[in-house]
Amino acid sequence: MPRRRNRSGNDDSRRNFLKASGAGAVALSLAGCSGQEKNPGTSTTGTGDTSTTNGEAGTVSVGPDQITPGGTLRYGLPEAPDSPNIFLSGNVYSAVGLAPVYNYGVSTDPVTFEVKPNVFTDWELKNADKEKPDVYFNVRKEGLEWNDGEKFKPIDDVVFSYQYLLDHEPGEFSAWNDYEKVEEASNDWDIHIKMSQQVGTWDTTILQGAPIIPKHKWEGVDYNNYDPMAKNEEGPVGTGPGKLTQFNPDTSMQVKFRRDYIDNTYALNSLQWIKDHKSLIHGGPFLDGVNFKVYGGTSPMTQAFLNGDIDTHYGSFSPAQIPKVKKDSKSSLIKGYDSGFSYYGFNCRRAPLDDVAFRQAMAFMFDDQYWVRSLKGGYVIKGDYAQSPGYRAVRPETVHGGELLTDPRTNAFDFRSASGNKKPDVQGVRKFLTDRKVVSGKGTYVGKEFPGTFSGVKASRSTAKYEYSFGSIKSKALKDANVSVDKEIRIDGQTVPEMMDGDAIVIFIDPPSEKPNEAKAIDQWRKNLLQLGIPVRTKPVEFNTLSGLVYNQEDYDIYPMGWGGTSAYGTSIEAFFHSRNAGDDHEKFAYNSTGYGVAGGSADTLIEDAYSETDPETRNKKWAKAIERVYLDMPYMVQDYAKYRWPMNTAKFGGVVGNIVDPAYANWDSEYGNLYLKENLKQ
Repeated sequence: MPRRRNRSGNDDSRRNFLKASGAGAVALSLAGCSGQEKNPGTSTTGTGDTSTTNGEAGTVSVGPDQITPGGTLRYGLPEAPDSPNIFLSGNVYSAVGLAPVYNYGVSTDPVTFEVKPNVFTDWELKNADKEKPDVYFNVRKEGLEWNDGEKFKPIDDVVFSYQYLLDHEPGEFSAWNDYEKVEEASNDWDIHIKMSQQVGTWDTTILQGAPIIPKHKWEGVDYNNYDPMAKNEEGPVGTGPGKLTQFNPDTSMQVKFRRDYIDNTYALNSLQWIKDHKSLIHGGPFLDGVNFKVYGGTSPMTQAFLNGDIDTHYGSFSPAQIPKVKKDSKSSLIKGYDSGFSYYGFNCRRAPLDDVAFRQAMAFMFDDQYWVRSLKGGYVIKGDYAQSPGYRAVRPETVHGGELLTDPRTNAFDFRSASGNKKPDVQGVRKFLTDRKVVSGKGTYVGKEFPGTFSGVKASRSTAKYEYSFGSIKSKALKDANVSVDKEIRIDGQTVPEMMDGDAIVIFIDPPSEKPNEAKAIDQWRKNLLQLGIPVRTKPVEFNTLSGLVYNQEDYDIYPMGWGGTSAYGTSIEAFFHSRNAGDDHEKFAYNSTGYGVAGGSADTLIEDAYSETDPETRNKKWAKAIERVYLDMPYMVQDYAKYRWPMNTAKFGGVVGNIVDPAYANWDSEYGNLYLKENLKQ
């Protein structure tokens, strides 16, 4: 799986990011029982696709001796890749091109989420009860070569790769936060890493936290000024099965698989766990390469697939176009799970958005069913926790034996409608605010019963931070509203513009021409908030500008975004919501864009407790508790989880692995390693 954040997605609602250290990993933190169910199911209700993704990943019936290598996969991208430099690349579109170039210390089984060998063959955690534990591991001595012909030096190159992170602290790979020393081991192990703190998911956070890079290429190099396409004849140098031979960000990329290397070295030393796997074919990749074409938008990319110009593309297929694929005998939609979620982020540093009660009230006004049923046709699942149901081991309802996604404790912030119709319950939500209520423990909130949390954890506040009242209309946003408004909110006697330097609350949106469904959903939310008496307005912002405003400058009120490739074991919660990741320096990328923990509530103590826990069952419970605190405090209003439907030309290609998480990205390595040209199959 590529180990970096995703900067954008290809459907109407999401922009995907991936934490580069441990939060992108989807593996068990201690070898053994994970507490993760093999086939997490999803369900929803809606007027469109109501099917689930409960199926097994499937069993392959083809062996490598039956496949004649060859063929090129044509892969569509909706937006441009950003960099061929693995330490500068921040988006998924570069990541899928770079993934075949590099190896990591360990892999994760795409079905069971167990940690499996890759560059490292075995590993051990010692002194786990100490403040700074020790990690020891061995490195493969055969089967790896740099793609420029240089010999791979197991000890020197691996130690260099980890030392490079310590010396340069690249934002894209932040495992350096969790260790302070790497060296050749002085005992029976090959390498020793001294951790800087206790990390429960040490094997993925550390062992899967650094790309293995060549010392002979990177020694003395400042990654900020390094272009691997210019410095190397055939692109970036890695030990993986592929070479990134072309990188034209506006139009295309090309990966060529190292046929001689695969046949004579790489595949011949296939790891035993792949040989034993019922869904994977050892000996691959079997293709000659992958040609990536950039289409500059979802619609032209989707049309290219329907026209047969490409064989697959990044992400889930457009719901509106799904019936057309079902009529096409050459193509299939491969079911999978979302590796993340889409959400709206609140800037908890800004009053009145720094009040839990205010954010909760705003969430009551978002029409979930309008989004899920009307705009997305049932092809998404209504969001709740900041944890994908595809990675359900730490979700509170799984930990505590509840019903995934449907338990009443997961639906505290459903849209509050008046008298069962589609109009918002304006009076009910106003009373919620004026009563200074906070959804926390068991109770009835704006007409809906909340049983309390599974863990018993409460919100950071028991009452609202401010005194709320409603009076005459003063703000321009309300006077100019295209809906009926009779009152305006006051926060400690001030209007929103008086509290926020003269402006209404601004909700960033993607340009409506690019994301029309998102624009419709946010516009409906805007109208509902105006009726409530909260001055809001929307502002279209291009994605790259939006990313900088949110994650570097922290200059926003509310924004739409998403995460992909999140953690199966909760560590992404630490990245997104712990105060130490909040930034506030206006320069470096900050995963905790909302400033939660610094202001607007905190789950720091719960997160720290979970982050350091090494026992899987205990750790899952601790993460579930932290997740519930974040859910109640609402720094994110989680909008949805995608029902993944990955398009693939199955008439031409075999070996596709279905019913796994995010096959086009998070488990892209499993897919490109398995695919083969059907016409090359020996009878």
